[in-house]
Amino acid sequence: MEPMNNETFDPGLTQMFGGTVRRFIDKDGSFNVHRKDRLLQNLHVFQYLIGLSWPSFVGFVILSYLLVNAVFALLYLIAGIEHLQGAQAGTLGEAFLSAFFFSVQTLTTVGYGSIVPTGVETNLLASLEAMTGVMGFAFGAGLLYGRFSRPSARLLFSEKVLIAPYQDGLSLQFRIANQRTNAITDLEAKVLLMTVETFSGGQHRRKYDTLTLERPAVYFLPLTWTVVHPIDEASPFHGKTPEELAALQAELLILVKGFDDTFSQMVHVRYSYRYDEILWGAKFKPAFHIDGRGDLILDLDKISDLESVPLREGSRNP
Repeated sequence: MEPMNNETFDPGLTQMFGGTVRRFIDKDGSFNVHRKDRLLQNLHVFQYLIGLSWPSFVGFVILSYLLVNAVFALLYLIAGIEHLQGAQAGTLGEAFLSAFFFSVQTLTTVGYGSIVPTGVETNLLASLEAMTGVMGFAFGAGLLYGRFSRPSARLLFSEKVLIAPYQDGLSLQFRIANQRTNAITDLEAKVLLMTVETFSGGQHRRKYDTLTLERPAVYFLPLTWTVVHPIDEASPFHGKTPEELAALQAELLILVKGFDDTFSQMVHVRYSYRYDEILWGAKFKPAFHIDGRGDLILDLDKISDLESVPLREGSRNP
């Protein structure tokens, strides 16, 4: 594939902008783009909750559960605690706790029977809460299924991208491995170099170069994959120094996709390295070994292990 080095090439990240961007792709793979939208109809609640991290999702579920029960407990108090037969009606705190735990029993349809609603108002509230519980738990079950059934890849990237000796010259290298035990096949990597050119008046323009890779695809990823970009005369890294890359706000934008055998679906992973995460004059150490039984042992803790190596005379070695 020929590198896309023309001035009009835009992968969808725009070319013209003002100001300095911290980085375009964060370490978790998300784009550094924050939306401002006041239209509620554009908010997709189910999609938003599916995309939350697990700690945030668990916190949202617990908070929602407590809030719903607290609201119904207050409504029972407003309707009159005396209409909840068996509830403790001593202090306000005791009455609220009785109403709260009755709300929990009604929302979850447990119904121990120790507290019984009497009167039209409390029975209507209990009926409404029971319906809320049935619909809420159905919605929650759908969310859990969606989160567990959504295919996702957990690729581990090396902490640094290296400028290392390669054949008779230099190369840019980073290493990835699968953090999970599932099989990912037919992997393909695409790497873009994004640089920023500054013009008079403070106007900035992004430029994107597609890097040619020594091996842009592999069939399997049971061990590690070192992605290598040879730095030849056609490479945008040719003749560049760390200071020049910093002035250009250089950022490597990486897209890796593969086929997940577990879900029989394609998965995509995004990652990026900035100019200050490029290490010159180093190479990766092996991250796997063969044990006494002849089995291959992959040590994910060694994915970023490296050692210094001298760059050849005439190459850029700060």
